[in-house]
Amino acid sequence: MIPAMHRPYPVVPSTALAVLATVAALAIAYLVAPLAVIVVWPVIMFLPGWALLTVLRPPIAATGLIGLAIVISVVASTHLAWWLGLAMGGYSRLTVFGVTAILLCPVLVWIARHPTVPAAAILRAVRRARSDPVPWAIAAGSGLFVGLILSVGLWRSTPTGVVAGGWNWSDLGVHLSIVQSLNAGNFPPEVPYFAGVPLTYHWFSDFHAAIIASSAEIFGVQAMVAQSAVLAAALSLLVHGLARQLLRGPQARRAAAIATALVIFGGGLGWMRLVGDLALDRGDLVSLVTNYSYDNQWYDTLGQVNWPHFNIPSVMGTGLLAHRATAAGLPIFVGGILLLVAGLPPRWRRSAGLRDRWPLILLAGGLGALLAPFHFFYFPAFLAVAAIYVLTSGRMADRATVRNALLFLTPYLLAVPFALAAMQQSQGSGALKLVAGWETAPFEDGAAAVAFFYATNLGVPFLLALIALLAPATRWRWFLAGWVAVLFIAPNIVQVSVVAFDMNKLFQTMWIAVAILAAWLVRRWPTPAIAAVLILSVPSPLLVAAWTATSDDQVLSASDLTAAQWVAQHTPQRSVFITDGWLNSLVDAAGRLRVSTYGPYVANLGYSPDERDRQVRAIYCEGSTDVAVSTMQDLDAQYVLDGARPAECDVPTAFGSDERFVEVYSGPGPKIWQLRGAVPE
Repeated sequence: MIPAMHRPYPVVPSTALAVLATVAALAIAYLVAPLAVIVVWPVIMFLPGWALLTVLRPPIAATGLIGLAIVISVVASTHLAWWLGLAMGGYSRLTVFGVTAILLCPVLVWIARHPTVPAAAILRAVRRARSDPVPWAIAAGSGLFVGLILSVGLWRSTPTGVVAGGWNWSDLGVHLSIVQSLNAGNFPPEVPYFAGVPLTYHWFSDFHAAIIASSAEIFGVQAMVAQSAVLAAALSLLVHGLARQLLRGPQARRAAAIATALVIFGGGLGWMRLVGDLALDRGDLVSLVTNYSYDNQWYDTLGQVNWPHFNIPSVMGTGLLAHRATAAGLPIFVGGILLLVAGLPPRWRRSAGLRDRWPLILLAGGLGALLAPFHFFYFPAFLAVAAIYVLTSGRMADRATVRNALLFLTPYLLAVPFALAAMQQSQGSGALKLVAGWETAPFEDGAAAVAFFYATNLGVPFLLALIALLAPATRWRWFLAGWVAVLFIAPNIVQVSVVAFDMNKLFQTMWIAVAILAAWLVRRWPTPAIAAVLILSVPSPLLVAAWTATSDDQVLSASDLTAAQWVAQHTPQRSVFITDGWLNSLVDAAGRLRVSTYGPYVANLGYSPDERDRQVRAIYCEGSTDVAVSTMQDLDAQYVLDGARPAECDVPTAFGSDERFVEVYSGPGPKIWQLRGAVPE
């Protein structure tokens, strides 16, 4: 008889029990939507990645492992939802639960077969956190800070309607329309604010937010806030993990913590404008902070563009608080580089006995490839930085080069449908072009002005990083130098967007290497000196965060909100609306489609807004219902939002004078007319 202590685990019963428990939990969460927060959310944001890394056990710091668990799970769940939605002929809440089951079942089966391994992994992480609590505190603070700022500044209800703070006033409509329309049947998605054309945009961050919202049946904004908080914490953990991977020796732990703080909370010297405004008595502190960003600030308090120019936003300023593609793309980017560094040791370490870890190389290529629909700018940037690492680590040409290249590049087959569509769209629109200097930098003022612009916009960490690059003892000097150089030069020689300013996203990717270099340089400085570096670096991101939380530009009026609720409840999914073309519309919150928005946003997708603008103006302002009906039929539109009309509307069309238009909503707020007999496909 086998002694009890050596009996094998009852594999079949425990496996069956795990599967049954999974099915039961998902069924209950499907019926009781709030339970999805504890059943579905951990799966689509953490558990599969954590289980995979527990199996692989890569030589990565615990901070990096937890950050990787988050981004791997986010990427896997979003892409799986995409392919499962295509296979099922549509995306729905059922798709979300199918994705959760597919990801969760193998994890629970593995846990049932190896019950001690996950517990041991958790204990190791806890021990490491206790021995070095600073990076964990920074990560928790990052997530809580971003979550708090967005919870009060992204969608704030007031007696007069909804306001949004900071850059979200202009960016919110784009992202909210994607999230809400996806959950209202817009799949595969058309551009929700330019209906009738495919969505060729890095929209997967919003897709993942839609998955979160759908699972718990909550409004898209709430999902966006929760997701952004988690991704901010993940970025913090991954930067620390990468710094620990690159920096070795005395004070490496301190340097990694400093680098993490600089990435999340560091920035340029835009705060100097606040000092100047206070000195010139242009307002009190509260009024200035609530009305101006002082980080990526285009106009001064007089409404003019004056020196100094501060147009490179910090990672916090736009990357975590407004640009949702960056909020997801940046941690995925860092996670992929971390896996590559851990899986492909440099030549000198391989000579000492370290072996290549092919699963990590494959996984690094997978994250880089699947990054494409999360962030089209970072997709090629990842390849560039990966190539720089391979070159500077001495691994460009050895006996394992072909094998490693195949491992790394094979996943890129999955990226082809996304990257090819975006590239074709960019080339066709003329957005992809060579430039002689980044358009936003003041090249017309001379070389000294450009140097001053970059020095002040990128601030103290950038200057410290340049000094670090001059020191031969700097760890991974050539790798980090190449990282900084390529991503600094790229916006100055190529443009891939109609809006040249968008190229600033590459500076935010560069900021990772800048922070690591600066942190390495100051790691042995006295604490007061390091505090001085932080004091000079953090005010601008904190000021833009305060502006995001407190400024109150109106997005929708109270009557617009009422109308949005009616539209969501009483119009078919995929309904198409004619609106006045403004960048915010009640149609976005309702999850329906509209034919036009603010022109530059359309142009940024590679489409020309001019013809749509003409058609919308014809519907509203030619005074002919025949023209309105014909044009709406051409656009496959079923409804007209009759509130604000395009500017200079000399002959307003009287929709009520034609029986082909039925008034289906009469207020409060705008009227809504339905074209008789028109129904969405």
